[in-house]
Amino acid sequence: MPTSHELRAFLHLAETLHFARSAKALHMSASALTRSIQRVEEELGQPVFLRSKRSVALTRAGEIFRDHARAQLVAEARLREALASEEAEPTGELRIACTVTACHSVLPKLLARYRSRYPGIHLTIGTSDAARCVERLEADEVDVAVVPEPDTPPGDARFVRLAHTELAFVAPTTEKDLAARVRQGKRGWQGLPVVLPRRGLERERADAWFAALGIEPEVYAEVEANEAILAMVALGCGVGIVPELVRKDSPLRLRVEPVEVPRPPRGYFVSLCAKTATLRRRAANALWELAPASSTL
Repeated sequence: MPTSHELRAFLHLAETLHFARSAKALHMSASALTRSIQRVEEELGQPVFLRSKRSVALTRAGEIFRDHARAQLVAEARLREALASEEAEPTGELRIACTVTACHSVLPKLLARYRSRYPGIHLTIGTSDAARCVERLEADEVDVAVVPEPDTPPGDARFVRLAHTELAFVAPTTEKDLAARVRQGKRGWQGLPVVLPRRGLERERADAWFAALGIEPEVYAEVEANEAILAMVALGCGVGIVPELVRKDSPLRLRVEPVEVPRPPRGYFVSLCAKTATLRRRAANALWELAPASSTL
């Protein structure tokens, strides 16, 4: 179809019916205007002007096309207005996956600013363990996720760091002997019941820590979420390992106690993660742009 430039040239000539006058107004040469009209006629397959040495007139096809050209330019203007409005005030839906802890610790400040600035965007938040959040992001079930940042990020993922957390061993406050055994070092771990995450970065760090010390932990249970680890530890089931950020914000924090160990497992950054392609969407990119200002680092 003819370009916007060609449509405007055609409409101007349809108004003046004078090639030289229209060419001058459009800052074109007469030959350039002629070529533009010829391209329109080639696209339509029939002439839009009747030309003679003394006059120029619209054909019936030209009259029909004039109405179409006007409508096309109006539609284009409305589209540009809509896109400009969307850039300033994006709409649509943004799907977020995060852990329960992230939902009430690192996200509230960011989401409050986001909702205040972009009220037209509908937020959908789903909570699960961190590993499941990563799976949902990879499967495009969500747009962004709040997850532990891996040491080697996938090639198509981008991260914005929101917070940092250490990893801490925790023991029940009612079972003082469990904490005492942890403090004994390698010998104390023999037969000591341990509650571990089933998978994820925390499990990888815990396994590496035990392996480095030559400890084969007595795994009492493997669970999906850090909150479940704290619950089992609070019940006296054993010693667990959780992010310090989770422990400090947990309603069970008074029923468990952190146990210091030499050279504990490395902590990690809690980050907002999205695929590069997703960030081309204004709704997702808008959250991304606000994230650094909401970081606790």
